[in-house]
Amino acid sequence: MRSIYALLPLILLESAAVQGKGAAPDSADSRVFRLSETLTVREIDDHVYLVDHRFPWSANALLVRVSQRDFILVDTPWENRATEQLVNWINSRYGDMNLSVINTHFHRDNLGGNDYLLRHSIPVYGSDLTASLLEASLQHPNPEAAGMLDRPEYREHARILAKSELRPPDHIFPLDEGLLFEFDWERVQVYHPGPAHTRDNVVVYFHNSRILFGGCMVKCLASRTLGYTGDADLESWPASASALLERFPECGLVVPGHGSAGDRRLIEHTLELLRAQ
Repeated sequence: MRSIYALLPLILLESAAVQGKGAAPDSADSRVFRLSETLTVREIDDHVYLVDHRFPWSANALLVRVSQRDFILVDTPWENRATEQLVNWINSRYGDMNLSVINTHFHRDNLGGNDYLLRHSIPVYGSDLTASLLEASLQHPNPEAAGMLDRPEYREHARILAKSELRPPDHIFPLDEGLLFEFDWERVQVYHPGPAHTRDNVVVYFHNSRILFGGCMVKCLASRTLGYTGDADLESWPASASALLERFPECGLVVPGHGSAGDRRLIEHTLELLRAQ
């Protein structure tokens, strides 16, 4: 098995135009699979994949094989078509596998592909607060969030996203209780450290692989701001980020919601950005 830590920090690649269910590896790197102009999958360890969907800007998901027949996908691409491409790629590469999906919070870049998944009977896990916040956001959209796509170069993205139905997860768990999955060679913990980027943000820790998907509450080292904070709890965020350092001291790889993965320094960098507010 290749060492996951030898690949730090990871560099997210620009997407290129390669279509089809079983996209071949990029000629320059056999670990990179470009599924479309906007969707790239990079193998960062054996059967561990960082999914980068640029629609219109980069957002991360994490795909991990946890047993002979099971995969966990943390967060989805932005919309249904890219989610379908990703599922087709999994099937073409691995055959008939059981896929379970975890939504880390209620924003579109985390659950925009739920509609496709649910229509194909793929279980999607999310907290009770994620479901209720999504429902509230659909009834009363945040003007600041909607305005992020109000630019000429994003017109086509906005059109496609407007046609993509947002649906809540169908397997609901209490936010404060989290979840624990036990698989053949992996133990997967869903944990709510407290409000941060959103009130409902959870993280997902793969204990055997020592991988923490921090999602949007963790910023990449290239970030100079906290990004979109329209739904954030800035007062609680520092304590919530500190809780990750205490809860998972042995983590080796940290995956943020946007940008390059790295190690525990991403959490420390996030705390520095918060202190600068």
